[in-house]
Amino acid sequence: MDTQVARAVRSLRINFFFMGVLAGGWSTRIPELKTALHMNDATLGRTLIGSSLAALLSSRITGKLIRGLGRKKVFYLGSVIFPLGYLLIAYAPNAFFVFLGIFAFVVGYIFLDNPLTLIAQDLEAAEDRKYLSGFHAFWSLGTLSAAFFGSFLIGHVRYSYHLTGIAVIVFTVLIFSARSLEEKKESEEKKAAVKLEWFGPFGRIIFIAALGMLFSNSAEWGATDWSALFLRDVIGITGSSYVGAYLAFETGMIISRLRGDKTIHAYGAATVIKFSGIVGALSWLATMLIGVSIDHFNRPLAYAVILIGYFIAGAGVGPIYPGFITILGNTPGIDMASALARAFMIAMIGVAIVPATIGFVSDATNLTIGMLIPISLLFGAGLLSRFGRSK
Repeated sequence: MDTQVARAVRSLRINFFFMGVLAGGWSTRIPELKTALHMNDATLGRTLIGSSLAALLSSRITGKLIRGLGRKKVFYLGSVIFPLGYLLIAYAPNAFFVFLGIFAFVVGYIFLDNPLTLIAQDLEAAEDRKYLSGFHAFWSLGTLSAAFFGSFLIGHVRYSYHLTGIAVIVFTVLIFSARSLEEKKESEEKKAAVKLEWFGPFGRIIFIAALGMLFSNSAEWGATDWSALFLRDVIGITGSSYVGAYLAFETGMIISRLRGDKTIHAYGAATVIKFSGIVGALSWLATMLIGVSIDHFNRPLAYAVILIGYFIAGAGVGPIYPGFITILGNTPGIDMASALARAFMIAMIGVAIVPATIGFVSDATNLTIGMLIPISLLFGAGLLSRFGRSK
């Protein structure tokens, strides 16, 4: 690996890692935020709808911004917007400001993620090897690190101070590390937009890949946003221990994503997606049902069983999202800037709709029933792998 490639890989790993820190840093403080603002499950779910609106807005402009400004400038823009959303969440006086914070949070995220994915795919093409799953492993490592160290602050440091510190640190790192990102030549970057018909051949391919990404995203965020609340409210785990399921899930994701590039290269993205989705979902379901059944007479064992389930589920979710991006990138003739913008729009809608739906279902029934939603979607992602067999 020559010096220029090594520098690009290092820069991408750093950026994916700290994007993960921002994505995961606030999840461990959701129970405190919910309590402080006197929100029930349904109200918390409604605040998460801000990400759907952000995804719809961002998808309309991200491709155009990249072609007009270039990838690096769009990344800089996301580096500013993303932490601002964090600060809105940190100091929100009510649920509406949490909604606004999540809106800014997701707009910034898409402005970061889209350019990084395009740069990573260019690197894969130039080097004729897979990198994307490994980069997503660094993203997961960032979320795990944020959750792990954040768990020690629960009960000792106000969540507003915690989130402010993360926003400042990550903003600084992203701004400086972005200087090492590779930028395409201006003539290549500002090429004319390619119109993608929703019902044309490319439109259907993008939609199915995006649906798989949505299912993967929904399973992931359904797990991370509600895992602490599930352990606290359903199993009765108190203190920082209720972060355990989140940590187990992220650990499973990291391990599977670190292995994902080699596995996808060896067996193909479709096979990896199918196995990961189906096995991960069935294991998650079985361990959750066992844990809920035995928690009233052996809570420590129930806790351990549920952590095992979240670990396997995380390992299942891990390679699916980058796997569908790989399938999309292997489709000849697609303008990836436009295709990713559309795919990310659909995928990010699931980030809000599914966690919000879990809240509504939980209020109407219970959280155990609500958690069947992300489990089912993980299973569905495995079934959608059939789409990729011809790619």
